[in-house]
Formats: sequence, structure tokens, C-alpha cells
Amino acid sequence: MKYFFVALTFLTRIPICNKSSYTKEDFQKCVFFFPIIGLIIGGILWGSYILLEMIFPRPVTAALLLLIYVLLTGGLHLDGLIDTVDGIYGGMTPQRRLEIMKDTNPGAFGVLGAVVVLLVKYSVYAQMDPRMLIFLVAAPVLGRQSMVWMQVFYPYARREGLGKLFSSYNNISLFGVTTGITIVILFALAQIEGLYIFLSAGVFCFLLAGRLSRLLGGLTGDTYGAACELTEIFALLAALIIV
Repeated sequence: MKYFFVALTFLTRIPICNKSSYTKEDFQKCVFFFPIIGLIIGGILWGSYILLEMIFPRPVTAALLLLIYVLLTGGLHLDGLIDTVDGIYGGMTPQRRLEIMKDTNPGAFGVLGAVVVLLVKYSVYAQMDPRMLIFLVAAPVLGRQSMVWMQVFYPYARREGLGKLFSSYNNISLFGVTTGITIVILFALAQIEGLYIFLSAGVFCFLLAGRLSRLLGGLTGDTYGAACELTEIFALLAALIIV
């Protein structure tokens, strides 16, 4: 259970204990629980939506649900998205892009990217109906699974960094176990439609990861966060089309 709590502490703001008490090995092994953490986040969003819709109109419910998501994750992945967008659009070489991404001050490109992502997510939340609610649970699972795929199949672009703690390059057992867990969760939630979402989100994730890796000479912790956010949104949009 220790590795589960490491993953829960890092990926959410649910108070467990201090991250500084964990070792690098703990961070590497906790990645096996990323899809489970996504399921917990999705479950909280699902329950929150059910309760909020009893009280507020749907647009207000969508806005509050977005707020709950940001508070629950601490904006961790949004921060990665901002840095990634800043680097990709602000630099001309891989080295310069990585330098920009390391800057803690958000740039105009990154802020604009975060606004667009939040706006799209809000618009999807505002379109929720009983058939779509199950994908409110599934999307965070796919978002966290996308980070696992990127860690396994793409090298880390820096010699050091927060994402380096989770270094799992070429860890095929990690890929197999987490992918299997994700498939089981998606099928249990939505049967064949869940598998369609899984496959489409997987293709999107690998296309995104390949593009980012070419631009940066590898991936970083920021790109993991960006992929999580974008894969989540892609899964929700795909669900709108399929359902």
C-alpha cells in the first residue's frame, strides 16, 4: 500500500503524508498505481457532479466541477501544460525550448493554452448527461495512463528533474500491468464503448508524445502533465461523439 499512497500524494492534494519521506524507488514503483489514482479522481468528480446538479443549473455545476478538479489535483498537470506550451511555441531549438520550460514564470503562450484547455473542459462538463457521466470517471484514468506510456516508451530529455524520479524507460512490465488495469477499468465502466475510447485515446497519446519528443529531444515531467490534460480532454470529446 505504500506505493499507492506515494502515487496518491503526488498526483492529488488529498492529504496523506510528506512526499519528502519517500525514496526514488518509491516514486518509480508508485507508477503502477497511476490508473487507480485516475479512477479515484474520476469517482470524486462523478459524485460531485451528481450532488451539484441537484442544487445548481448545469452551467454552474460545470464551473464548480472544474474548480473541484483543479483543487483536487493542485493544478499539477495544468502547470506542466503551461510550461510545455511556452517551450514549444517560444523556442526554436530543443535546448532553448527546455530552457524556457524550466522558467517558473508562465508566458503568454502557456497561459493562453491553459485558458483554452479549461474552456474546452468546461464546455464538455456543461454537456454532461446520464450517459456521459461514466466517461467523467474514465477520462482521468486515461489521462494518468498516458503518463505511464510516455515514461515507458520515450527517454527523459533532461539529466535531472522532478519527472526523473519516475524514470521508467523501457519498463515493459509497467506498461503491461497498467495498460491491463486501464483496459479492465474502461471495459467495466462502458463495455465496448470504453474500449473504443481507450484505443482512440491511446493513438492520440502516442502521436502527441512522438511530436513532443522530436521537438524536445525526449520528454520531461512538464510534458507528462500536458499529456495528462490533453488526453483527458480528447477522451471526453471522443465520448461525446461516440455516445
